Amino acid sequence: MSNKKIRKSGADNLTKDESGFTMIEAVIAIFILTIGLMGTAAAIIYALQFGAISRNVSSAKSIVVATIEEVEALRNARRLDFKQVANVGNVDNTGSPNPFNGFSNGLQSVSLSSGPDAVNGTDDDLRDPGIDGVFGTPDDFTNQGLARGGYMRQITIRDLSESLKRVEVRIQYLGSGGVTGEITGVSYLNNELRITR
Repeated sequence: MSNKKIRKSGADNLTKDESGFTMIEAVIAIFILTIGLMGTAAAIIYALQFGAISRNVSSAKSIVVATIEEVEALRNARRLDFKQVANVGNVDNTGSPNPFNGFSNGLQSVSLSSGPDAVNGTDDDLRDPGIDGVFGTPDDFTNQGLARGGYMRQITIRDLSESLKRVEVRIQYLGSGGVTGEITGVSYLNNELRITR
């Protein structure tokens, strides 16, 4: 068979072996490509959001674990007596060499500093010593710049018996789209001192 030209009238002269995309085919191809790119962009955005949430959850878990371990370490190092491990208003400082005000009640900003008492989770965590660098002088102030952005902590300590306390640490963190997530860790603290060598 030979390639013969099919003659039509006017500008419609075509040959059988001439091929290409029509305008409709090009528009359909661009439409399909656009849908594919939109799907890829949505998947990337989801992955970035999920990554941010994962980091926040991991950080919140770390704060819970670190807080619980610090409470036990304070007791083990004898910086706090067992009876002093309590929230503000419930601390028994009788006979203790170091007075302690107690762990804060309610949700508080998680601080990058432990404040003058060197205990995280207390009311003085955001205290800054001011220009003179000495705590307890008139230039001390509350420095919100010491707060760890996006995290709030609540430490709740309940006496279960004379020798057992329940320590609950609740962390709120920023999740996706401004939604607040929450993680709670619970530990039990007894009055038996563990000494490590």
